[in-house]
Amino acid sequence: MTSCQSASAPDPRPQAAMAAPVPDVHAKVNPAPKRGYALALRFTGLPAAVTRLSLTANYEVDNLECVPVDYTKAMGGVRLPPEQRIELTLQRIDDNTYAATVHEDAFLDEDYYDLGICHWALGTASVHFHSPSTQFVGGISADQLTAEAEVTEHYLVRDFAQKPPVGDVVFGEDSPDFYLASLGPQFKLTISARREAP
Repeated sequence: MTSCQSASAPDPRPQAAMAAPVPDVHAKVNPAPKRGYALALRFTGLPAAVTRLSLTANYEVDNLECVPVDYTKAMGGVRLPPEQRIELTLQRIDDNTYAATVHEDAFLDEDYYDLGICHWALGTASVHFHSPSTQFVGGISADQLTAEAEVTEHYLVRDFAQKPPVGDVVFGEDSPDFYLASLGPQFKLTISARREAP
């Protein structure tokens, strides 16, 4: 007589196959943020005006214990921080200077998964700008921002006129010495941060 399989026998499927992805969070914007910083963006040595410019604040949850383990993303599971982005409003001062405000506390901290309050933290403020041929990226980190630092990034003028042969995006370099002098003149993007009164 053949015995029936026990109802308590382990499921032979891998755990990842049984698990559902961790759902996305729906973060609520803080209606009254208090920790704001004024950002100034200044271009120097641009060969022509940029054709498009945007500034994005990037946030993520910094206490991963409030997030469930996601077994669909990695063998054995992994906790991935939820992320949010906000496109900031830029005020044009002149052809080469722009201003904006970014808030550390742009989102409300909440308990999304019944594992405790998730705390949002600002990671970076990213600048994207374009010439007719090339996309450029710069930015300032949260540590630099809270230190009220001034960050200067360097780019090649020739990349402004013609897209470089390698890569779709040109990232700024911290030092002007990164580029050989034979590659020609450079232009700069300087980002400065100043804490606003609450």
